[in-house]
Amino acid sequence: MAKFKPTTSAKGFGSSKGQLIAELTKAHAQMRRQNWDQAIEILQNLETKYPQEPDVYISQINLYYEIGDMLHYQYACERLIEIQPNNADATLGLAGAYMTNVRPMLALQTFRRFVETWPQHKKAEEVRETIRELETKTTEIITDLGLTGPDAIEIATLHEKAHGFLELNKYLEAREIEQKILEMCPDFVQAINNISQTYWMEGNLQKAIESCQKVLQINPQNYHALSNISRYLILSGNIEQAKQEAEKLKAVESEIIDIWVKKAEAFSFLGDDDSVLEAYSNAEKAGLLEGQISAPLLYHLAGCAQLRKGNQDQARKIWQKALEIDPNFYLTRVNLNDLNQPVSQRHSPWPFPLANWISQSTIDDLVKAVNEGFKGQDEEAAQKTTQEYLKQHPEIEKLIPILLDRGDPSAREFALQLAKMARTPEMLEALKTFAFGQRGPDEKRHEAAMVLKKTGFLDTHKVEMWLKGEWTEIILVGFEITDEPTVTYSPKVLNMLGKANQALKQRQPLEAEKLLKKCLEIEPENPSLLNNLARAWEQQGRKQEAKNLIQEIYEKHPDYVFACTAIAGNYIEEGEIEAAEKLITPLLSRQKFHASEFAALCNVQVEIAMAKKSPQTAKTWLQMWENSYPEHPGLAYWKKRLNNEA
Repeated sequence: MAKFKPTTSAKGFGSSKGQLIAELTKAHAQMRRQNWDQAIEILQNLETKYPQEPDVYISQINLYYEIGDMLHYQYACERLIEIQPNNADATLGLAGAYMTNVRPMLALQTFRRFVETWPQHKKAEEVRETIRELETKTTEIITDLGLTGPDAIEIATLHEKAHGFLELNKYLEAREIEQKILEMCPDFVQAINNISQTYWMEGNLQKAIESCQKVLQINPQNYHALSNISRYLILSGNIEQAKQEAEKLKAVESEIIDIWVKKAEAFSFLGDDDSVLEAYSNAEKAGLLEGQISAPLLYHLAGCAQLRKGNQDQARKIWQKALEIDPNFYLTRVNLNDLNQPVSQRHSPWPFPLANWISQSTIDDLVKAVNEGFKGQDEEAAQKTTQEYLKQHPEIEKLIPILLDRGDPSAREFALQLAKMARTPEMLEALKTFAFGQRGPDEKRHEAAMVLKKTGFLDTHKVEMWLKGEWTEIILVGFEITDEPTVTYSPKVLNMLGKANQALKQRQPLEAEKLLKKCLEIEPENPSLLNNLARAWEQQGRKQEAKNLIQEIYEKHPDYVFACTAIAGNYIEEGEIEAAEKLITPLLSRQKFHASEFAALCNVQVEIAMAKKSPQTAKTWLQMWENSYPEHPGLAYWKKRLNNEA
């Protein structure tokens, strides 16, 4: 394999070829800066626009060579050779890519064409030696595939080609080749297994399952089909049936590593950590892990299982073994990076990315359905559309709890947002399990808990959650704190009330009472005016009269916050803590508070917590109080008291 020089076939600015050169120049500039994603995007767009231009594919070849993406390097070489069949460098590069990607039959075929076409090439003798080595392995390859007869080599070669398309998510091309193979050999189960995966990529789970069933009719012990059908059944919502099929895998034996990988895959999808570790242990005991190309995946899945069981050190050790074999093994590397974050921010472990759980076509269908139903209207419209989609696709609803439990960050976010939007009883139950479990970042679980709070799915405000790596009792509040007045006054009353409040601040209760009574002549039932009058009486020492007035306010206006909190304060003074809690509990269902109202609520909650000898709860309420009203004069007293009692 190697990098190639551009052909410079496109010349002449001011034309489409000039535009091509300009875009290629941009791509090369991004490559020099190692902005690989931007360069890939430019070149993919150019491939669509200029499908017959060699320089596009040469640029792709050089890019993929630099980043070590041999699958796309192979594809770019194949496309270049279609345009330039007599390109010796591309032919040799393609043969090398086939070798790297473990496509020995395709490599052999391509090397043979190379020496036949360029027998005097400086590398021809080296290639002939490689051909001789590959030819010695041909019989073994054919036998392992279970092929016989005159078409065996052609079938094996086509099967490798189809597998390459499958790895590039080109499912239509892969299925077309595999179906051609089945015309030649109807019982070639490897082709049927690959066809099942193409149906999955299309989002057609039923046909994927039927393909696996066809394989199992031919060979009930085919571990690829048993593993795949287990996965497809999980993704279609048939969890119990999936477990039954996966259980059959345990009885299947083989001397190759692939069987243990497929077992670990199936049980990872099911979340059966013990069975994953059993597969890993058996492969390790059989000495099948050393230098095997599929070993990193088995190590990765075993590491995930260990971490899910709480064995962090073991998980790290196993993941490091995966990276010793393949330093660029993506799944393990991103899980390890995530594990290095603070415990409160971790998503790990996750065995598979979102693409392994939900096909892109399924995601596209969902996005299209929601967008068409929503059409920029309100949240209720989106909720209705999402619920309708889930009725038509019940398998997605059953998948949400699984993605919340063991999905990667994208999968977990997808599941969280879908559940938040749908808010069906099943989705809320999934959010509850997630919120009060130990999987995923604290922030995401708290977000789920707040949805439950706002929808009324929780009947309590005080909950225990796994935060910063330990179980912690917290209070769930979803209040909106505002400075907007919650009570309206006529202009005349508003002017006198301002003077009355000023008098109360200056400890002039008689003047305040005089002004407030004038206000009450205009608005006799205003609870805020009556509450301020009670304050004026209290400053005068008329405490019982003040208490009686507060009680009257509460009886007439049971939702008036200051009356509730004042009476609750009286209960606390009398040692009736349960009565105080019962009185203010309804306030916790409110969605909106004025800052002063919320301060009064927090003050009472701190008093209750201190009376119950729960300083941590008191600190929680004090923090919420300070966040919403940092200049409130009551904060200093409680901060000092809590510090003294710490």
